[in-house]
Amino acid sequence: DGDQVIDFEEAALTGFNIFRTTLARITSARELTLIYDGLTRLLCNVYESGNDLNPHSSKGIQCYQEILVLFWKLLDENPLFLNHILTKCDISKIVTPVCYILYQSRKDVSRIGLVHICTFLLLKLSGERSFAVGLNKPFTTRLPCDMPLFTGGHADLISITFHKLVVNGSIKLVPLYSCFLTIISNISPYWRKMSLVGAVKLVNLFELLASPKFLFSDYKAYQHLAQLLEIFNNIIQYQYHDNQHLVYAIIRRKDTFGKLATMSLTRATSLYEKAYGEQVQRNSNEEARKRIISVKPHDGHGRGEIVQDDSDDEDDILAKNFEPTASWLSEFKDKMPFETVTRLLQHLVPVIDDVISRVDGVVDENVILSVLRI
Repeated sequence: DGDQVIDFEEAALTGFNIFRTTLARITSARELTLIYDGLTRLLCNVYESGNDLNPHSSKGIQCYQEILVLFWKLLDENPLFLNHILTKCDISKIVTPVCYILYQSRKDVSRIGLVHICTFLLLKLSGERSFAVGLNKPFTTRLPCDMPLFTGGHADLISITFHKLVVNGSIKLVPLYSCFLTIISNISPYWRKMSLVGAVKLVNLFELLASPKFLFSDYKAYQHLAQLLEIFNNIIQYQYHDNQHLVYAIIRRKDTFGKLATMSLTRATSLYEKAYGEQVQRNSNEEARKRIISVKPHDGHGRGEIVQDDSDDEDDILAKNFEPTASWLSEFKDKMPFETVTRLLQHLVPVIDDVISRVDGVVDENVILSVLRI
C-alpha cells in the first residue's frame, strides 16, 4: 500500500540500525516459532551430518558461527523471542548443538571466539526459570564424539560438557570458568534426577579446583570452589529427593570437603610450598618487583593481568607471588558456604557407615541409594 515501514524521522536518528529494528519488531508467534525451528534445524546439522550410517551422505554446514551470532542478536534485541522459545518451544533443540560445538571446540585455539558465543548464549538463557526447568527433559541423542554415555537430562549434558572444557580444554578458556559455573549454578535449583555420570563429574571438578596447584594459583582462585559449593547447596536444599547420586558422590569424597572446611594456616602453607615451593625459591620478591609488567594468563590457573607499576606496592607483588596468609584464610572461610554440605555429611555419614558395617563392608550401591531416598 506504499506506507513507510519506519518513519523517516526515526530512521534519520544517529545510531539507527534497520537490522536491529526489524528484529525487535517481529511479534507474531508463528514467525517466532518459524525462526527458532529454522535456526535450530541448521545448528543440529552440525552433529547430525556426522551421525549418518553412510559417511558424508549429509553435507555439514559451515556457517554455524554466524547462525549463533544471529540467535544471540535475536535474544538481545527482541524480548518476545526469548519469552516465546522458553514457553512455546522445545528449548533442548538449541542446547544440544551448542553443547556439541563447545565440546568439539575446547582444544582449538582458533575457535575460542566460538566458545565465547556459545557460553554467553547459555549464560543468558540460564537466567530464566523456564529454561532451567526445560533442561530436565531426558537427553537421548547420540552425539558423534567421545562424550561419556549417561542417562539423564539436558542439565547433565551441560554439566558434563563444562567439566570436559575445564579438565581437557585450552588454557585460554580459564577466564570462562566462572561463566561455566554460573550457568550450572543458575540451573541447579531446578535440576532433577541428576545422572550418575553428571554427579561424579561435578564432584571430580570440585576435587580438581580444590587441589593445591589450583587453589593457591591466585589469591581469588577459591571463588570457583565457592560457586561449586553453591551448586551443591542448591541441589541439596531444593532437589534432594531426586538427586541421590550427587549426595552419595559427596559422601564418598567427604575427606575433601572436611579438609577444606577445617583448613588451618599451617596446612595451607604446607600445601602451597609443596605445589609452588621451587617456583617461589626461583623468584625472589626483588625479581617480582622488576617483572610487574602486564602478566598474562600462562599456566592454566587463572592468574590475572597485572598493570605496569613502578612502585613497590606489596599488594601488587602478592598478586604475582601469592602465598597463603592469615587474612587470606579468614577471607577464604568467610566466602566458602560449607554449612549445608557439612550438615549433610554430619547427618548421613554415620547412617551410611552403619549400613556398611551391617553388611561386613560389602557395599551395594543400590541399597545405599535407597537409604538416601528416605
